[in-house]
Amino acid sequence: MMKLKIYKLASVALVLGMMGACKPAPAILTGEIKDYRGGMTECMIKTDTDVIEDSLQMNADGTFSYTRDFPEGAEIWLTSEDAQGFVRLYLKNGDKQHVILTASADSIYGRCDVIFSGDTKSSEYLWAFDHEFGSLTKWTVREAGKYQSFKEYKAAIDATADQLRTQLEATKDKKFIAYEQKKLEKKQLAIPFRFAWAKMSNNEPTDMDMDFVEYIESLDYNTMESAKAGLINMYIKWYLSCHTDSVMTPGEQFFIVLKNKVSDQAIIDYVADSYMATYMENGADAYLESTFEAYEKTTTHQDKVEELRPLYDKIIKILPGTTAPDFALQDVNDKPLKFSDVIGKGKVVYLDVWATWCGPCCAEIPHVEALVKHYAGNPNIEFVSISLDDNVAKWKNKLKADKPEWRQFITTDGMKSDLCKEYQINGIPRFMLFDKAGKIITTNAPRASDSEILNFLNNAME
Repeated sequence: MMKLKIYKLASVALVLGMMGACKPAPAILTGEIKDYRGGMTECMIKTDTDVIEDSLQMNADGTFSYTRDFPEGAEIWLTSEDAQGFVRLYLKNGDKQHVILTASADSIYGRCDVIFSGDTKSSEYLWAFDHEFGSLTKWTVREAGKYQSFKEYKAAIDATADQLRTQLEATKDKKFIAYEQKKLEKKQLAIPFRFAWAKMSNNEPTDMDMDFVEYIESLDYNTMESAKAGLINMYIKWYLSCHTDSVMTPGEQFFIVLKNKVSDQAIIDYVADSYMATYMENGADAYLESTFEAYEKTTTHQDKVEELRPLYDKIIKILPGTTAPDFALQDVNDKPLKFSDVIGKGKVVYLDVWATWCGPCCAEIPHVEALVKHYAGNPNIEFVSISLDDNVAKWKNKLKADKPEWRQFITTDGMKSDLCKEYQINGIPRFMLFDKAGKIITTNAPRASDSEILNFLNNAME
């Protein structure tokens, strides 16, 4: 009997030992930042359910080592001031990856060059995706305008998607493939619409290329996947571009086309609710009242209507033409100021709300700098940046490295600041424009990188 007990205990110990031995070790990421000068390095973790800011200990020679448990896998964003950009990586338990980051020609768009080694097939796919469908210079509206026909443009998109799909499948990570495949498919369906946006920007008809019309009319808009990919919204934008109405407001027209194109009320509700929420979160416009009324008549989700009503009451106070709400901030010398000390001084003010930890924000900085140089000596416009950093030292180090030649301020309460509360800012970068008297022109201006930014600013100064 004793031998049996010993045998059972030994068996349990063996099984537990095997289970422990089979458990993948934590992911290990090592790397180096070329020409490291002690600049800021940030690490953000994106999981299925959350985004977490993590620390990355840098050595004096620019090397680093990072170990963490990722049993389900996670996307990592590394942002390096000295590499002048960021890179997305994918780590899971058992991985051993090594990366070398360096500044490149694309750094002005927030992308640094990377040399990969180790278990990096998934990370290399993300890099390839970002340099194609995630690029700020490829597949843009401006680039779409260079194609003579939609057929030619669509063939180029599909060829790129096929190359990325082959690289994705080579990772052999089923979960990663399933997740990224959906993103790739969405891009492949959505990018073709930029052919029409290019026509719009050139004041050309958007319904003359029959291959394009046939393509967008062939898509199935009665699926929740189409709704979540934004395809329905893009279809309506295109439709309204070639079916103008001088009586109804844009919002009223949006909801009418939505109900005519989509038959499934659940999808109508989803699109209507998300459209209205986004429209209001982005600051709305002078048509807020009529747009909200049309929304109420479209959605069957009255609970959503009541949920958005308090936001409606706030946004009505920051519509174009209203006096800009005031809030506290401080300058680079720690001097406390009010926003009213900055605007309303006889110049149009183009405001950039950003943070050092925000990769897309940092990618916009060179474009703001280009605007500052373009309008140098112009007495009618001024450029201002306000950071949401809670770490003043990091903010000042960034300014010391960049040496911006336009006014810089900070509000250290981050996304909880009065700035974000008053102007309904839920994400950055956010650009806003104020007139010479300190009244709001728009709380959702085009980004500095937008191809139409010069026309927008010139029109605002007329």
